[in-house]
Amino acid sequence: MATVMDYVKNYGNISFKEKPFMDADNVALCCCFYMPFEEVVSASFDDEPISFEDACNKLFAHRGNKHKPVGLVLVKQISMLMMEMAKQKRFAEMKILACQSKFETKPAVQFNAGTFLLPDGKILVVFRGTDDTLVGWQEDADIVAYGGTPSDALSIEYLAEVAKRYDGDIIVCGHSKGGYVAQYALMNSPKEVRDRVVALYNNDGPGLANYDYYSKEAYAEMLPKYKHIIPQSSFIGMMLAHDDDYMIVKSKRFIGAMQHDFLSWKFVGDQLDTAEEITNKSKLSDLVFNDVVGNVSDEQRAALGKVLEIMVNGINQHGLLDVKDHVFASIKGAKQAWKSIDADTKATFKGVLKYARRSIKKSWKTIKNGEYQPVKQRLY
Repeated sequence: MATVMDYVKNYGNISFKEKPFMDADNVALCCCFYMPFEEVVSASFDDEPISFEDACNKLFAHRGNKHKPVGLVLVKQISMLMMEMAKQKRFAEMKILACQSKFETKPAVQFNAGTFLLPDGKILVVFRGTDDTLVGWQEDADIVAYGGTPSDALSIEYLAEVAKRYDGDIIVCGHSKGGYVAQYALMNSPKEVRDRVVALYNNDGPGLANYDYYSKEAYAEMLPKYKHIIPQSSFIGMMLAHDDDYMIVKSKRFIGAMQHDFLSWKFVGDQLDTAEEITNKSKLSDLVFNDVVGNVSDEQRAALGKVLEIMVNGINQHGLLDVKDHVFASIKGAKQAWKSIDADTKATFKGVLKYARRSIKKSWKTIKNGEYQPVKQRLY
């Protein structure tokens, strides 16, 4: 059962000049970019780019020459993939620069972006998804609760700087929150920047705040070069106002949330192993998220964001690995945080959960009756 690691090993000897950038490269590089390249690559566009091979070797040495997980759900296999890519001609010949990172707690910001210069002259911009930090996970909640985060503006600024500094076609990609940020950046960039982008990859990332973007000129321009890749039982990719023009990929995992993991996606040769239809679990996620996000009030959204922020701060840990290592302290902090929330906010929050439970029952009935419709059929 082939995965992205098999793709890198079996096809890494083929240069980008021989075979241009493809879907599989998008998967490999977005997965690899969960490694903290910002620790060894300058954030400045003014500094000289370094070879991807050198960057990988420096980062591996920086991390003690051991394959270690980047986080609780970001396993050590990502490090192994990085070093395998560093050995292969296709990736070793790339150059990497401007690995920027912004991390703040109020408001929650976990923003990471990097630029890769391909040997065939194309420029690749990668936006990282949610890392192991609790702030990163809180930012995900803020996207749902408030319809956006400061990372939105940062993504536009970063893409504009790349377009200003370098000539040539631009490819933009990201996984999870990184896919959302990639789409947001392109949709909201000036036309002169949008016209430079020849491909956009949103790998199981959520949609935007609402469906207003369907009627925008930028969306019509984006569609021919847009790939929203989701696993069969996608959960994250069904959040918010998403399109239904997606490529469905098979996964080694059964549970929908676990299929979010790049390393589980199946390959056939140098191509992703695709399916014709999403599973009922993914359809359920689609309907429930669409219903809840579309029908909760601004007051309920605010309560959701407030509760999640208080709970994250109450846990008082940096990342998920810290939570695992300090389980009892984290649980105690969460309980105290819940007690500190005022009664009105709790009641509003519970109202959202109650609505979500009703939505699950209603949506499941719709699916079982064969009445599920994709997004565009529901809207129009």
